[in-house]
Amino acid sequence: MGNDAVRKGWLERMPTFSLILIMVVLMVVGVALMPLLRLAYHPSPEQGNRLTVSFSWPGASQRVIEQEITSRVEGGVSSVAGVEKTSSVSSVGNGYVSVVLKKNANVSAVRFEIAARLKQMNEKLPEGAGQLYLSGGEVGSSLRPDKQHVLSYIINADMAPANIQDYAERNIKPFLTQIDYVREVSVSGAMPLYLDIKYNPVELMNYGLSSEAIVAGLRNFLGKRYIVGDADRIGRDGGRERITLLLETEPLAEDIAKTPLTAVNGKIVYLGDVADFDYKKRQETSFYRINGLNTVNLNIYVDAETNIIKASGELRDKMEEIQANLTDGFYVTLTQDGAKEVREELVKLVKRTFLSLLILFVFVWLVSRSRRYLAIIAVSLLANILIAVIFYYLFNIELNLISLAGVAVSFGIMIDTVIVMVDHYSYYHNRSAFMAILAALLTTIGSLVIVFFMPDYVKGALNHFSAIIIINLSVALVVALFFVPALIDRCGLDKKMTKKKTGRLRKIVKWNRFYEAYILFTQKHKWIYFTIFVLAFGLPIHLLPAKWGQRDSYYRAEEQREQEWYEKWYNNTIGSDFYQGTLRTPLEKIVGGTLRLFSTRQSSRTFSQQERNVKLYITARLTEGDNAVVLNQKVCQMDRFLAKFKEVERFVTRVEGKNASIEVEFADEYREGAFPHYLESQVIREALLIGGVDWSTSGVSERGFSNALGLGYKSHRIGLSGYNYGRLYGYAEMVADKIKKNKRVSDVSIELANQGYYGRGDDNVSEMYVKYDLEKVAADNLNLRQCYAALAMLMEQEDVGVYRKDGRRLEVECHSTERDVFDVWHLMNSHLTVDNRQVSYAHIGEIGKRDVARQISKSNQEYSLEVAFNFMGSYDLSDKFIEQVTKEVNAVLPVGFRTVNRSYGWYDDSGSQYWLILLIVVIIFFICSILFESLRQPLVIISLIPVSFIGTFLTFYFSEVNFGTGGFASLVLLSGLVVNAAIYVINEYNGQAGRLWGWKGGNISVRLYMKAYNHKIIAVLLTIVSTVLGLVPFLIDGPRVEGFWFSFAIGTMGGLSFSVIALVFFMPIFMPCVKENMKKRVPHCE
Repeated sequence: MGNDAVRKGWLERMPTFSLILIMVVLMVVGVALMPLLRLAYHPSPEQGNRLTVSFSWPGASQRVIEQEITSRVEGGVSSVAGVEKTSSVSSVGNGYVSVVLKKNANVSAVRFEIAARLKQMNEKLPEGAGQLYLSGGEVGSSLRPDKQHVLSYIINADMAPANIQDYAERNIKPFLTQIDYVREVSVSGAMPLYLDIKYNPVELMNYGLSSEAIVAGLRNFLGKRYIVGDADRIGRDGGRERITLLLETEPLAEDIAKTPLTAVNGKIVYLGDVADFDYKKRQETSFYRINGLNTVNLNIYVDAETNIIKASGELRDKMEEIQANLTDGFYVTLTQDGAKEVREELVKLVKRTFLSLLILFVFVWLVSRSRRYLAIIAVSLLANILIAVIFYYLFNIELNLISLAGVAVSFGIMIDTVIVMVDHYSYYHNRSAFMAILAALLTTIGSLVIVFFMPDYVKGALNHFSAIIIINLSVALVVALFFVPALIDRCGLDKKMTKKKTGRLRKIVKWNRFYEAYILFTQKHKWIYFTIFVLAFGLPIHLLPAKWGQRDSYYRAEEQREQEWYEKWYNNTIGSDFYQGTLRTPLEKIVGGTLRLFSTRQSSRTFSQQERNVKLYITARLTEGDNAVVLNQKVCQMDRFLAKFKEVERFVTRVEGKNASIEVEFADEYREGAFPHYLESQVIREALLIGGVDWSTSGVSERGFSNALGLGYKSHRIGLSGYNYGRLYGYAEMVADKIKKNKRVSDVSIELANQGYYGRGDDNVSEMYVKYDLEKVAADNLNLRQCYAALAMLMEQEDVGVYRKDGRRLEVECHSTERDVFDVWHLMNSHLTVDNRQVSYAHIGEIGKRDVARQISKSNQEYSLEVAFNFMGSYDLSDKFIEQVTKEVNAVLPVGFRTVNRSYGWYDDSGSQYWLILLIVVIIFFICSILFESLRQPLVIISLIPVSFIGTFLTFYFSEVNFGTGGFASLVLLSGLVVNAAIYVINEYNGQAGRLWGWKGGNISVRLYMKAYNHKIIAVLLTIVSTVLGLVPFLIDGPRVEGFWFSFAIGTMGGLSFSVIALVFFMPIFMPCVKENMKKRVPHCE
């Protein structure tokens, strides 16, 4: 690298006052742009790459919907350019198709194309099917919700829940809805009344009417109001004016029985002629409680763009004001504050940021003991942040909790650049160190750019984090080049004036003699140090497979393929019984190094994105025949049991139909101890005592608990997919039989896919069917459509609509009086009137009962099943077992069928993210090659990366902290940071050699290298220590609370600390140093 291309360039000629004034103006612009920045607490989604097509067909079975609608939609959308994959679920009466788009697809264009195809399909749907509805893919609508939950309250009073709810809606809700940013206030907990209309099918037939006549007649009088359009009219003054046309229908009469339905033979038929009606209270099918209190709930929602922290404070003050005016006996209790977590995270972020700055400034003061030096550091850092705001605004960067953490992390790196420039400029009064700073920051930026190419399960939200650091470091280059030298000139900081004490000089001389002898020794015995390095880092022989080549037990002898020569050689040497049984373990311990130690501590699910907080999930399910009220009585007993434990911070109970769940949250001091496991054992004991329902637990222990016979949550799953459902089920049975042979496996069942983490194993339901005898149907000249209509009139139920009475909304339902009477016996033994004839269904067909799938799941137009089971053992062991099973089964499955691991928390880790580290090294090499105009020196620089990784490996091994995404992020950042020290030292040597001899490469004088080392080592150590200290605040909350940031911090700190050893003792090994007379000219060699 050249020294100074132009000794007195335009920068040196520019007045320092002008430079400072320009930077101050930019800082003012940054301050002015701060209110215009995009702010969010959590990363906002970009334009969605997922679309959903939903549809309904009331009364249709899942098989009919799958054949008539789902398959058509899948075939239509899967062929659209830009669609990556599809998945679907067909259930009774409805279904949906989920469409995932390719990463680079034009979402708007693909959505338009799919919408056009759906419009064509709508015209060909079966009679009775609803329209196809497309959702998703929009920016700021389906992806960004229009409201956010803020507060939840429970309201207690000594009266019926319906009266409490009515009081809350009249005395609390109106005051909250008057606030501008409040989007919705919901009051729930009491079952509403509805109008139940029962018609007599016989009377309807006498009038020649169907049930549709009642529904259509009632809908004419539900008090609807429609704006049908605009019209022009001539005013009194002769001018034209535009008016809105409002169509308003007459509401239901006070006497509903007198509601006219239709006319038959000139006579009006009223509702009371053919039906009875009554106001009824719905049977409770759902319950919601917090900490066991079954009361009325008040939930407040605000606009999505509202500052949730500010809104929470204002709404809580408003609720206190409202409570003061409530009638005695009403108690309102806050149960949930949506801003609490955001507030806590924001406090942590502010605490880390200011603590990081405090530690760095104290460190700079202790080292320099100069107020001028500290002032330059502080002002430069402030300029860096304020000018970076301009680029946040220009690039539309969103500031959220994750991206702002990037600001805190970058403080240490930004201070590093200032320290290096201050150290150099105050001594030489030139900007030649800028090239070293440029190389150092470009290597760091180059390593962070790789984040954008990581797999999604590794990247997470690191793209926001990396973008902030890249912008900050880019601005740091400008600050180091322009602002820092100008400040030094104005402040008069000059390091040449500082004098070292005699005792310190003696120590430096003594160290230099030792260090020179050490360097010369390393040059003569490089093989010793190379061996130490290889053994310390480690050879990955523990990753070698036991055998090479296909050796599956499912292959018959005649199907075994001939092995290649290299496979035979491998299996006869490394794969031999002697190596695997005798040599492998001791050899791995000898040459495995820190890489093997690090690997033994890491799980097969290193990058699993699991929930941070430990929670206990309790589920309960009714068997057939009972209802939600019975289930709620059982769950109430569990609620009372949980309420006894003070270690439980909160538990939320939900009862929906025949299913119930309790989500238990633990107090902070008990969350990570033994109490969650103790409570789970006590809950299991209590569940067995309560009985009556199928209980299961999960979330704490790996396996969980279930007292259902083969039902409940299963900890592991093997997914199967194929184009033929019958054959797929047969292969699923084959997999089930195979895994049952393992003694660690239990509770094996075959389930539908896409059931989620808490999917149930009871995926089959019973249905009645009629298999028609076509010859008898033809002989009786029957119309099957009329047969269906006759059955529907007896059994169907329809929602008519909603109308208001006395200020309350009432739903209207209509059904036959025979609905609750007509059963299977009547179907098999009764005669129904069809087209004025009496028809027996048992005569014209076979009536039976069968089990069918509750829903039909497909992925990429393939049917999907899962073999679910529990496995006794660690996740590492279970993942290896599943990998072996899927490999063997896939070897024998025909084309179109395959198996995969679908266990919760598992992902297909191909290890591609680790190859990105190698790409980072290549990027750093080429950046340094260009800037240093050399190929040899960049090799010396990148040699520090693997040496520093030894420190990271040892840190994770001894700390036993999970590596995870944070650990991998530390390797990425470390790759760009550790080379900086070598860059500064080598750049200093090149500068000194160039000033003395015009050196451009070749062998390096030991003493000249030591001179460069002595001149830069203090600044280098300061940059390393400042970066390490800047990460200290991320360790305060511990690995349990902040797993990502803790592993990121200790990984980076461990690697940077070890980089000092790499710089001092290992870098000279890779440098081509020779001892020469300092008076001689170093020979030119390039």
